[in-house]
Amino acid sequence: MHTRPHAASRTPALGNIALRTVSALAVTASLAGLLGLSGCGGGSDATAGSFKPPTYAYLTKLRLNVGDIRIEDQVPPPGSSGAAGGSGTDLAGSAPFPPDQAMRQMAEDRLVAAGSSGTAVFTIDQAAITGQPGGTLDGTLAAHIDIIGAKGGHTGYAEAHVSRQFVPGSDTDNDGLKGQLYTLTNQMMSDMNVEFEYQLRRTLGDWLLDASGAPIGATVEQQSLAPPGAGPSGPAAPGSTLPNSVGAPVQLAPPPGTAPPGQAMPTSYGPTQLAPAAQPPAAQMSPPPGFLRLPNGDLATIPAAPGGAASTGSGPATPNGY
Repeated sequence: MHTRPHAASRTPALGNIALRTVSALAVTASLAGLLGLSGCGGGSDATAGSFKPPTYAYLTKLRLNVGDIRIEDQVPPPGSSGAAGGSGTDLAGSAPFPPDQAMRQMAEDRLVAAGSSGTAVFTIDQAAITGQPGGTLDGTLAAHIDIIGAKGGHTGYAEAHVSRQFVPGSDTDNDGLKGQLYTLTNQMMSDMNVEFEYQLRRTLGDWLLDASGAPIGATVEQQSLAPPGAGPSGPAAPGSTLPNSVGAPVQLAPPPGTAPPGQAMPTSYGPTQLAPAAQPPAAQMSPPPGFLRLPNGDLATIPAAPGGAASTGSGPATPNGY
């Protein structure tokens, strides 16, 4: 005769199953919580997408009289010997945008091949960020550009170097190390853009072209500048000439009554000619001594002036002495 198991004997088995199920759910929830916390804890990684990539297209284009531009990166790979460029820990590779990539972006955005022949080679020589004791970051950038002619010879060269130091304690500390590296990279690139353009214009000015394709150097040389304090240029006044450059003497007409060196003084100046003033004639009180013929035909003597000899005549004297 078969005996049915008592209901109480099945209760422990069901309880064990329920307990095992609850335990598995708890473990799963715990793992999910740990994963969520780990994802939130990586503040720098979570905000990595907030760092904007560098761009320099808004800056002045540097148009070179070459047919091609080539970019070469000679910076050692991160972690290799010499990558840090000095003492300290190499951190350039940990930046959201490594400085050598920012240098390449600068060359791509600003250098323009505006000629028909030759090549400009932009070389990134150094792009290092090193960590120092205390959290200080040292950054260095260096690059140079070679102009290679159509026949393969080197015809131009320019180089630029900048360096900066980042000291912890600024607002960027909230973003952690990546934020500090990002800030230092942007500061160095701001310096490099200014320094590189200055060195390029100073050393390779003859290779730069304007937007129309004309050499920039020739355009500047032909520009006419007015002397300091002078107003807008206009037609020259009569008798004067405009200077061709700053510091040139201004030729003016001589003032009235004077003559330029080596020339005779003109008798008149200006459109109106004035005659010299006439001297008044000397007063004559009586006719000069001599003979006077009277109406009847006789000759009379004209007395001389006081102090002189009287003239004699053949006729009788008149009551007035004539």
